Amino acid sequence: MYPLCCSKKLKAPEHQVAGHSAKEGRLGPLVDGEGRFFKPFQRDFRGKNEARFYEFFSSNKNAPNHIHGYFPAYQGTQVVEASNGSGKLPHIVLEDVVTGYLKPSIMDIKIGARTWYP
Repeated sequence: MYPLCCSKKLKAPEHQVAGHSAKEGRLGPLVDGEGRFFKPFQRDFRGKNEARFYEFFSSNKNAPNHIHGYFPAYQGTQVVEASNGSGKLPHIVLEDVVTGYLKPSIMDIKIGARTWYP
């Protein structure tokens, strides 16, 4: 299924990302302090769909290079201990784009009012 991770200590990011927070017992993203961002799968089909999107997009040679620069690098999926203590759950592993910034400002843009699945 998904490889297990990690020997390193994962923690909640210092900065809230895209409306998701892993604080106060909520399920949310984690970081490893070495440039990787772990986003938990959404519990229904959306988590697998999102992982498939990143897998497809990251390997798509037809997408222009300048478009790829707007997305964090996809590093696969791994099973890690959930931030809310609910056990090991699959997470999408992405480049932590705020690594090295003291006061990062990130814009999470969604286009349209409805999600359309492939």
